[in-house]
Amino acid sequence: MGKYVVGIDVGTTGSKAMVMDLRGSIVGKGYREYKLDEPKPSWVEVGAKFLADITFEAVKEAVSDSKADKSEIEAIGFSVNRSSFCLVDEDLNVIDDKFYIWLDSRAESVMDEINSKIPPERRNEITGMPGYNIFALAKYYWVKANEPETYAKTKYFASVDSFIMHAFGSDRFVAEISNGTVTGLMDVKTLDWSEEIADKLGFDMAKFPPLCKPGEVVGKIGPDVAAKTGLAAGTKIVAGSGDQQLAAMGAGVVKDGAVSLTIGTFGLLAIGLAKPDFSALTNLMIPSTPKLGVFEVEGPQVSGATCYRWCRDTLCAEDVAEAEKRGVDPYVVMTEKYIRTTKPGAGGVMFYSALFGSGYPTWDTNASGMFLGLRSTSTKGDMVRAVMEGITLEARHILESVMAAGVVMDDFITITGGVSKSPEWCQIIADIMNRRIRTLNVTDAAVLGAAGLAAIGAGFYKDLDEVVAEMVSFGAAYDPIPENAALYNKLFGIYKESYYALKGGGIFEKLADLR
Repeated sequence: MGKYVVGIDVGTTGSKAMVMDLRGSIVGKGYREYKLDEPKPSWVEVGAKFLADITFEAVKEAVSDSKADKSEIEAIGFSVNRSSFCLVDEDLNVIDDKFYIWLDSRAESVMDEINSKIPPERRNEITGMPGYNIFALAKYYWVKANEPETYAKTKYFASVDSFIMHAFGSDRFVAEISNGTVTGLMDVKTLDWSEEIADKLGFDMAKFPPLCKPGEVVGKIGPDVAAKTGLAAGTKIVAGSGDQQLAAMGAGVVKDGAVSLTIGTFGLLAIGLAKPDFSALTNLMIPSTPKLGVFEVEGPQVSGATCYRWCRDTLCAEDVAEAEKRGVDPYVVMTEKYIRTTKPGAGGVMFYSALFGSGYPTWDTNASGMFLGLRSTSTKGDMVRAVMEGITLEARHILESVMAAGVVMDDFITITGGVSKSPEWCQIIADIMNRRIRTLNVTDAAVLGAAGLAAIGAGFYKDLDEVVAEMVSFGAAYDPIPENAALYNKLFGIYKESYYALKGGGIFEKLADLR
């Protein structure tokens, strides 16, 4: 039996792969970033063939970088962005070669119709998902209502996991259960597709794929995919889970009250909870973890670190060019030039981080990003820092709202994702949250989680608890600086008041009309 497994993360804006040993150490990695398509306002898509090819490239780079004998790589597992989907026909080919990405909000136009057929409160009770347009269910209905010919020739609504496992060579076209709980169409009591919701909305149940369990072997790599990825033919293909469930798993969230915070393209506060009251925890996401039947309470941040990427691409083009010349990451240059040279509070400049709308607790599709407090003395450094602080202030809004809903959690927070590689951002998180935080030695926790499930499928470990005990390790810890925490506490009040004042005045809706 081999020595290694591969974790593959098919994210919203990039595919990442890592070859890992059985202690969770990275021996090789690959990454391909990509941009999303926005063919119309509020529509967000990406090409399906492109997505598969990019993922193959990332895996091939990771295998090459590892210098490992490919015969020693026993299995691969997948982490996928959730509630994104494509449509496949009878031949399992993707219709129109496109994915509907979770950020897409075209289904806002049919939400009243959906809600009249089955109220959001009832859907929340059945599925553990809020009744908003970012979830796949709403866009499934949009397709049925607006493109009946496309709906008619659809064999399956295929989430990213179904598509990517098939692309790599799975024996069956299946959907993994825990990722399926985030579509808004799965019954959390039965962990199967909800017949009640499908009946009320007029869906053909046959259009939802058969289900498989996380950690289940669903096939083996064939010669064609082996050539594209550098993997050996016969490598086991193991079902994974949704990226945020795996990020929480990779952060050690496998017990009640454990907390992780991911600030990535999709930000998320996750709290382990074995027996949630689905009817009481409204507006929160409560999917199953890969330990089926055990759930996690999730407070989602829709725009997340996408705002900082926007800042990089829009405000810092010359810094990107400088980084390229120096051979370093652009975010390193931005930290050196702006974050380290500005003070907490960004000189009175505040950024509201809602470039794709807001998530929990406001769930406002029309909310938009904004800078407040700009003066003639404001600098680009103030603006860059304000974006970093604004993303984190939104995370605090989620934290306080989850606590107000009665969820009990540990006093410290484990940080996952690329943000945890930045000591400066980690300190800002500790200060704004006014809590002790800790990082992970493998910051890409979702990839580690996917590798852990691959290890279970390969027979190296028996369950998730064993994977966490053997593969997850913690890095640096950060304590809040009292004077910074006091300043950020004032800023947080302004952050919330700004949203509700603009919302109350209808400003977001008026700006949306202009768009």
